[in-house]
Amino acid sequence: MVRRFDRRPVAPEIIDHIVDLARRSPTAGFSQGVEFVVLDTVESIATFWRLTNDPKFAHDDDEVTNGPTVVILPIADKRSYLARYSEPDKVEFGLTHEDAWPVKFWDIDAAMASMTALLAAVDAGLGSWFFGISYGEAELLEHLGVPEGIRPVGVIGLGYRAEDGPASRGSAWSRSRRPLTDQLRRNHW
Repeated sequence: MVRRFDRRPVAPEIIDHIVDLARRSPTAGFSQGVEFVVLDTVESIATFWRLTNDPKFAHDDDEVTNGPTVVILPIADKRSYLARYSEPDKVEFGLTHEDAWPVKFWDIDAAMASMTALLAAVDAGLGSWFFGISYGEAELLEHLGVPEGIRPVGVIGLGYRAEDGPASRGSAWSRSRRPLTDQLRRNHW
């Protein structure tokens, strides 16, 4: 994850290509219920930072000044899934209501689309950063005109990596990756 970006703009066709790949990620029942809101102007990104700035835990000035030049909100639209699983070929699964889903696949599918976007960004020579919104989400979504009842699974920040900083910082930067042998089990736990 990259947290320091230079100010070069990313061409819209690169972002369109990344979103096009992300939207092709798997969706339950081919519901295709992942939407993408792209913020790619200085003004829209400034508004994003302003609306999500928690007064108790304010954004770091460096994080905003050197933040991504493109912000993508991958929106999980559960309505598409509920509608799809109300169709004749899926209704027998009994997933016509949100509370019937033991796992909310709209969130999982949006997360898979996010991972696809992150990988596509790296392939396109961009830096990428996935993070959450811990404050001001409702105000942001209202400002952007996102319909009520649906929300992003996180935020994808994209841009060209700044030459003057590490890929990431903070506590995760100083931690070692666990060995594969600690996480891989074959044929049993």
